Amino acid sequence: MSNHQSPYMLETASDYLRAAKVLWKEPNLGLVAVVNAAIAIEIILKSFIAQPSENDRKGTISEQYEIKGKRLHTLTDLAKAIDSDLYNKLGFHRHEYWFQKFDNLFVQSRYPYEPTSSGGYSDTPIQIGIEMFRSTINWYKQTENPDPWVIMYPDVAGGGL
Repeated sequence: MSNHQSPYMLETASDYLRAAKVLWKEPNLGLVAVVNAAIAIEIILKSFIAQPSENDRKGTISEQYEIKGKRLHTLTDLAKAIDSDLYNKLGFHRHEYWFQKFDNLFVQSRYPYEPTSSGGYSDTPIQIGIEMFRSTINWYKQTENPDPWVIMYPDVAGGGL
């Protein structure tokens, strides 16, 4: 398996993105959909800098991960922490404008009743998350990641994105 791969994190990001797609179509749940997409994007970015936790789940399909060092939460800081060659290979550089625009999307949008909440939203984070996910899963497959979920994708529970 290639370095910088955290398959259970990628699977989790897929779940949040699938939820975002479903929620976006429902009345009054657009903001909830965008928050789910923001979580997915953060998970995808973190998956490239995560390390498997040293516990009894290490090496299993439900492996747990941790980010060593400084806690990163903004999309721009997370993007900067990824190996630049890999970042560019996956096409993430195409989303830098949106990483800046949505840098704190999860924090600013999850509580719409607070004064710091952003007023409007669009499905752009959902689309960006899906593009990032597809690029990442394709890279996992090209590098022959042995994780069963990766191997089975897109024939997994809920289907592909």
